[in-house]
Amino acid sequence: MEEFISIIFLVIFGTIFLLVTFLELCWPILIPVLIISQIRKNKSNKAMKSNVINTSNTKEDFKKKYKDINQEKLRELDIDDLNKLKAYLYEIFYKFEKAYNDLDYNTMINTSTAKLYNNYHTNIVLNLRCAQKKIIENIELKKVTVYDIFCTTRKQVISTIIEIENISYMMDHQGKIISGKTSPIVEKFEVLFIKNYDNNASIKCPNCGASVSGSECEYCGTKVRNNEFRIDSIKKII
Repeated sequence: MEEFISIIFLVIFGTIFLLVTFLELCWPILIPVLIISQIRKNKSNKAMKSNVINTSNTKEDFKKKYKDINQEKLRELDIDDLNKLKAYLYEIFYKFEKAYNDLDYNTMINTSTAKLYNNYHTNIVLNLRCAQKKIIENIELKKVTVYDIFCTTRKQVISTIIEIENISYMMDHQGKIISGKTSPIVEKFEVLFIKNYDNNASIKCPNCGASVSGSECEYCGTKVRNNEFRIDSIKKII
């Protein structure tokens, strides 16, 4: 019995000794790794917070503030059918959201501005480095509201509210859900679309940064459709 107790004591003491020794040898490496991990997490949280609009409006006030434009305003786009415009804009939004979920960078580039693409791509990289991935499933349109149109000699900007039902959650590399829910939720987003209708204007390739005057970058081959609407901003409304 005494020998058994002695063995147990030696095992426990040996384990503690090895653990202390390991920590003494590894703390110069572990501490910087923990600090870098926390910095990346804070950057990701900061980037996501900038994509959120907190509003205290009631449902009635919200409907009054964000309502469809009138027919006169719609003529600035030379469009007579508002429903067709809504369907077209939602198609762009759906393609971008699905590409974001599927890590389809090429489609993301072709449906968004360089500013928005870089923002979302940064979030993807940070999440993957932290062994996390954003999952968006079963996207179903509830409503699109086109509440403003702004036109200049070089561009058009359409401001919309897109309401969808979807399943959205964050998953780690082992498939464990760490945030969000697997049940459908309804979410509202303020989505801004921009179109550069000066076909001769030179724009920046969102992939390599080179100037592009046509529909394709001559340096990296990225397709740049500068005569169609792209998403410039997506902000979740809370």
